[in-house]
Amino acid sequence: MGKIRIGILGCGQIAQIMHLPYLSASEEFEIYALCDVSRELIRAVGAQYNVPESRQYTDFDSLLANKDIEAVVICSKEHYTPVIAAAKAHKHIFVEKPFGFSLQQAEEMVRVAEENNVKLMVGYMKVYDSGYIYAKERIRNMKNISLVRVHDFGGSFSYTRDVFDIKKGNDVDPAFYEKGKAENNQMQLDAIGEENREFLPAYSLLLGVSSHDLVLLRHAFGNDAEVLFTSVHGSFLSSIIRFGSVECILESGLVMKRAIWDENLTVYSDDANLRLEFPWPYLKNAPSVVHISENYGDGTMPCETSISTSFSEAYRNELHHFHDCIVNDLEPVTSGRDAVNDLRLMRDIIAAARRS
Repeated sequence: MGKIRIGILGCGQIAQIMHLPYLSASEEFEIYALCDVSRELIRAVGAQYNVPESRQYTDFDSLLANKDIEAVVICSKEHYTPVIAAAKAHKHIFVEKPFGFSLQQAEEMVRVAEENNVKLMVGYMKVYDSGYIYAKERIRNMKNISLVRVHDFGGSFSYTRDVFDIKKGNDVDPAFYEKGKAENNQMQLDAIGEENREFLPAYSLLLGVSSHDLVLLRHAFGNDAEVLFTSVHGSFLSSIIRFGSVECILESGLVMKRAIWDENLTVYSDDANLRLEFPWPYLKNAPSVVHISENYGDGTMPCETSISTSFSEAYRNELHHFHDCIVNDLEPVTSGRDAVNDLRLMRDIIAAARRS
C-alpha cells in the first residue's frame, strides 16, 4: 500500500502539537483532509500542511463522503457521534480519549466498528511509551508485589501557547462551544446518574487525565479489577482497586490555577521497587524515566538505578501502530474493545464513591 489518506476532525491543540506534525513527517500517512467548525482555523492549518480548500470541511459528514479518505483521526470534544458516523462510512478510526462518556457509548462504538469491519484504536499514547513498555516487562518479573501506587496531579495547560505556535479561529460564536460543553456534561451526568451529580468533576477527571492511568494499570496487571473504595473531594479522587491479588491505590487531582504536572506509577515488591515518572505530555521526545531500587551483590547494599529507555515519542509510536494495524489487519493494542474496560472501571469507581 501507498500512504494512507487520512482526514482529521478537530484542529485544536492536540492535533496541532502532536498528530499533524507526526502525520506530516510520516512515510505511512498523507494528511488528505481537515475538518473543524472554524473556517478560519481550517484555512490556517490547511495552508501549513498543504491541504487544498476543496478538502477543508466544516461538516464531518461531507468529509466522510470523500471516498478517497481511508482513515480518520478524531480530536473533537465529543467522540461518540463522529466515531459511529466514521464506522458506518467504512473509515478506519483513531480516536482521542475519552472513549465516549459512558459504558453504553463505548460498547456501541465497538459494535458498529466491528459490524463495518474497520479498525478502531483509542489514543492512549502512554501505552506506547518506551519507558512504560520497559517498566511493564520488569513488573512481570517482580516477586510478591505488595502494593501499587499510581499518582497524577495535573494543572493548567495555559502556558502551552507560550511553548507552541497554536493557530486559532475567531469566527465561531462562543455560545456554540458553551452549548457543546453543556451537552457533554449532560452525557456524563446521564452516565453516572443524577443522584451522583456531586461526583461529576471526579468522573470528568477519570475520563480525562486518569484514563491514561487506568489503562496502564490494566495492561500491567490485567482486567480482573475490583474497586474496594473511592473517596472524592471536588476534582480530587482516591481509589483502591484490586487487580487479581495486586492492590493498587489511584490518586488523581486537577488544579487549574497552577501550571503543574506530576504523574508516576510505583510498584513495591520483595525484590525491588520500581517507579515510572512521566514528563509533561506535550514535552516532545522527553523520555519517561524508570527508577529501580533493589539489593546489590549479597543483598546487604541497596542499588538505585535510573533508566531513560528512549527518546522516541509515544504519540509517534501510536500512529505507527495504527498504520501497522490497518495494513496488516491487526487488532490495536489499545482497541475500542480494550477501552470498554476503562469505562467499566470508571463506572465502578464512581459507584464505590457513592457507597463510601
